[in-house]
Amino acid sequence: MIRTLIVAASALAVLLGSAPAASASANPPFCKGVKPCGFGGDPGQTWVHASASSAAKGRSVAAELLRNAKAVHRRYHAPEWIDIWVIKKGACWRKYGDSQIKPSRACAYEHLVRKLS
Repeated sequence: MIRTLIVAASALAVLLGSAPAASASANPPFCKGVKPCGFGGDPGQTWVHASASSAAKGRSVAAELLRNAKAVHRRYHAPEWIDIWVIKKGACWRKYGDSQIKPSRACAYEHLVRKLS
């Protein structure tokens, strides 16, 4: 009975438009075209972690992430600072991948800190 009531109330909320739109709740595309990738932070400073299999690939991934960050800044006017880490694949990625922990120098191919505003 309670389950039916919850389903009916949810359907009614969707029909009336009180639910948030999908585009409004979507995350900014920091990681567009880069897999695997994770990001976090706040409007002032955002960190992005991505992985690469070599130093050359790491440079190209860092450039792609910086282009994405500049596009996000143009669209949303945030973040002010971006902190990009390109991490080695394997154990380093499993350890530091989607966490806020700064990767060790032995695990990082590239590290960029840029002011976007």
